[in-house]
Formats: sequence, C-alpha cells, structure tokens
Amino acid sequence: MAKNESSKSKAEVYREERKARIAKAAKQNAKGIQKRSAAAKVLKKVVAVVLAVAIVGGIAWKLVDSLGLVEKMVTAANIGDTKVTAAQFNYYYSSQYQQMAYYAEQYSQMGMNMGFDPSLPPDEQDSTEKDEDGNALTWAESLEKSAVNYAQYVIAYYEEAVAAGYELTDDEKAEISETIETYRTQAAENNFSLNAYLRESFGPGFNEKIFKKQIEMETLAERFRADKQEELSAAITEDEIKAEYDANRKDYDYTDLRYYAFPFTTLTGEEGETEEALAARQKKANDEVTAKAKAVFEKITDEASFKAAVTAYKNEGSETPTETDFTTVLKNASYSSFVASTSEDAAKWAFDAARKAGDKNIITGEKAVYIVYCIKPLYVMNSVDVRHCLVKYDAEDTANVTDDEKKAAYNEAKALYDQWLAGDKTEDSFAALAKESSEDTGSTENGGLYAGIRITDNYVEAFENWSFDPARKAGDTGIVETEHGYHIMYFVKDNTEDVDWKNTIKETKGSEAFTAYDEELLAEDGKYAIESNDTWTGMVANDFCDKIRKNLAYSSSY
Repeated sequence: MAKNESSKSKAEVYREERKARIAKAAKQNAKGIQKRSAAAKVLKKVVAVVLAVAIVGGIAWKLVDSLGLVEKMVTAANIGDTKVTAAQFNYYYSSQYQQMAYYAEQYSQMGMNMGFDPSLPPDEQDSTEKDEDGNALTWAESLEKSAVNYAQYVIAYYEEAVAAGYELTDDEKAEISETIETYRTQAAENNFSLNAYLRESFGPGFNEKIFKKQIEMETLAERFRADKQEELSAAITEDEIKAEYDANRKDYDYTDLRYYAFPFTTLTGEEGETEEALAARQKKANDEVTAKAKAVFEKITDEASFKAAVTAYKNEGSETPTETDFTTVLKNASYSSFVASTSEDAAKWAFDAARKAGDKNIITGEKAVYIVYCIKPLYVMNSVDVRHCLVKYDAEDTANVTDDEKKAAYNEAKALYDQWLAGDKTEDSFAALAKESSEDTGSTENGGLYAGIRITDNYVEAFENWSFDPARKAGDTGIVETEHGYHIMYFVKDNTEDVDWKNTIKETKGSEAFTAYDEELLAEDGKYAIESNDTWTGMVANDFCDKIRKNLAYSSSY
C-alpha cells in the first residue's frame, strides 16, 4: 500500500522549479559562452593587428555599451512608484523565457506539445496568444507582455511583504547565496567574472548586486503570497461553509449507484426520405429501446434481480448465454462524474436528498434510456487514521499463495497480535509493534500509521472495508487478510471534522477571496499600475532574440 505523503507548499514547489530553471539556464549559458569564447580566440589569431588609434568617443561609447550603463539608467516600465530599469527588465524577460523553455521540455518528456519551440528564437514563432485584432503574437511579443506582468507581480507582492514586516529567513538567505554561487562557479569554469557572466546571461547592465536583489524580492514576494492565500482561506467561517453546503449539497456529497444504459441508435436519412419521415422512424426506434428498458425495469426488486434481469436481456437470442454482470457500479460517485456517465436528469434523481437505498428509476436521456439503482444514498466523504502491522506471505509465487503459506503468515500475525494484547493495549505500544515487526516499508517508520486516508484513495478492499466500517470506533483492533498478507489493524480515529465538503468549500472560497485580493492588488488603475515604455521593453526583447539566434548558430556550428 502506498503511503499518503503530504504535498509540498506552493512556495516550496515554486522555489524548487526556479532553482531547477536557474541551474539549467546556467549550464546552457556556460555552453554558449564557452563556444563564443573559443570563436573569439580564433578571431584573435586571424586578426593579428588591431587599430592603434581609435576615436575617443567611439571607445567611450563601446565601454558604456558593454557595461550597460544606459540600461541601468533608462526606465523600461514603472510599476506604481517603482522604476524598472532596462537592466532589470532584461532579467524579467530572461526569466520568462527560461520558464517557458523549462515547461516546454517538461511537456515534451510527457509526449505533449505546448506550442513553444526552444530550438527557435522567440520572434520566429507564433504563440497561442492573440492581439486585440485576433492576430497571433510572436513568442517574443508574448514573453514581453508576460515579463511586464511578472515585474508587476514581484514588485507588488514584495512591497506588500516589506510593508507587513517580512524579512528573509536564514534558510532563504542561504538558498539565495547558493543560487549566486552556482552562477559564480559556472562563470569561473569559463574564465569569466561573475558580473561579466551575469551580463552575458541576462543582458547589459546586469550584475551581482541587481541579481541578488531580484532573488530577494522574488523570495519574499512568493512567501507573502502563499501566506496571504492561507490567511484568506483560514478566514472562511464555519457558518459560510455550512451555508454553501446546505445550498448545494449535490456538489459535495457522494453516492453509490448501479446503472445500465440502453443506447439509442441514431438513424440516417434514406434516399428521398423527408425530415418528417426520418423523425418518425427515429421515434419508433427509440420507443422500441424504451420498451425493452421498461420490461427489464419491471423485474427489478433489488441489486441481485437488477443484475439478473440485465443478464437475461443480454442473453436473449444468444446461443452461448453468459452469467456476466453487464451493469455498472459507481462507488463514491460525485454529481459531475455521474452526469458524465449518464445524464443530467439521472444525476438530479440520484443526488436528491430524499433518495434511499433500494430506490430505482428509469430515465430517458438524449443518448440512451438509463436504469439507475441506489445502493447507498448521499453521504459525506470523511477520512480516518489507522495503524497496521503487516505480515507478508512468505511465498515463492505471490500471485498464487498456497494454503500452507497463508496459514504460516496468519500464525505469525496472530502471535504478534496476542503479544500486543498481553501488554497495555495502547496506541503507543501498537506503534512500537508496527515499527519493529511490520513489513510495510511505507509506514514502518511512523509506527504503521496511515493518516487522513479516504475510501477513494484506492487501498486494498479488505483493508478499506475494515477501516471504513461505519461501526468502527477508536481503539478497535483485528486481523485482516489481503493479497499482501495479514494486517494487524488498530483504528486510531474517524476525522469527523475532516470531511471533503468542508475542505472543498474552504479551499474554493479561500481561492475566490485570494483571486479578488490579487485582482485588486494588480489592477490596471491600482496602486501598482503598469506604465510600460514600449520602446525599451521592445528593445530588450529584440536584443534577447538576437542573443538566442547567436547561441543557436554557435551550437549548430560545433
């Protein structure tokens, strides 16, 4: 059985992805720089004599251009009261490109295509985005827009974080230092200073000071954003949650159903046949299907008779009758999943609060006539905590365990169980037993504990049935046989407060609250409104595309 592992926070995932992108970008930049450096050495050998005299103004401008002094001064955009220089915008643009290239590769590895080709410069391929006139934007133009928006996001959330008193933690400072050292190492390996390497990576004017500040801003911005999401979600009251549940139970409850579909056959018009004649013929065919469905429906008194009636119907006229159960069982069905399987009307009936076990109905949909039988009426999905100690079968062929092998495993499990029963019979002593004796590597270290499991988590059936028995109470124990072996079970608790509908509503309303906050914070006319200098943002995009073109040209020539 798989262990339920707690998911990482969005902030942690973001930082890991950013770290992976930066590391990859550093390696790519290193390759490009190394090849350009080699090409430059060849050029130096060919050009043995350099000009001894140069126009002083020309030399001065070359120095300004190489150091990016202009890019450090000019404004590419204003985000509220904050100025974004062209040098900083180089970083935002490069970051968006790196992210797009990173995800394109991830998609490619899964056999998917997100429409971005890292082997082409961004200005030589159309994106999936369109302008106001419906014309496709190039990826260069799309990345330019997303870079401006990313700058707004970082600055807005960073400044809100600072206003709220946020400071970098020691761990965050260490991670930032590690990122910078990654670049310093790559630079040294290619005989570059860090600042020269950063200029090559992110454009003119970029240096270690700006780089460090950018990562610091991103780190605080992302932590503040994650905290704000949690804060707004935590602010959703029990009354709000209950009101939403009462108003829309069908969106949060589950049910167990058995159903069978009698599909209609869509007829096509014959030569010379009028639409009215086709419609009449279609109605007659549908009526015949409906009549067959009604005949089966009348024979149903319980689940067994439902299966038998459908099997008899399927065997009509067959020379080789079968005992196959042709009906479909849906356990833990949600409203949306049942609509997808049948029809809206069928789902409305099944998820009616008045539904009882044993209720049946025949419902005509657009594509079929459905017979639906209620096995278990509406219920909420809660979670439970259980501990177990697994004794596996010692079998050469685990798919065909012999009776003797089963008996040996049971005797071992019973001996361990009796040993525990002879003690103080507490949860702590059971945890100690599981830690010492369980063969389930997924839970041994935490004393055999599986916390927060749901019936939808696909545990083996016997394990599930024991854990989710409605009569189960804290401290219950027993031995359960599954295909893995014998499980000595200990029921910890039923998490009655941890039900799906509460969690879902809280997450949904929390997400809605955060979306409203985010939209207000980043509004066009808000505190952090964007005033973009299209000339400079466009120049940054063009220069970046030219750099990519050169990198690709060098790569193809070596």
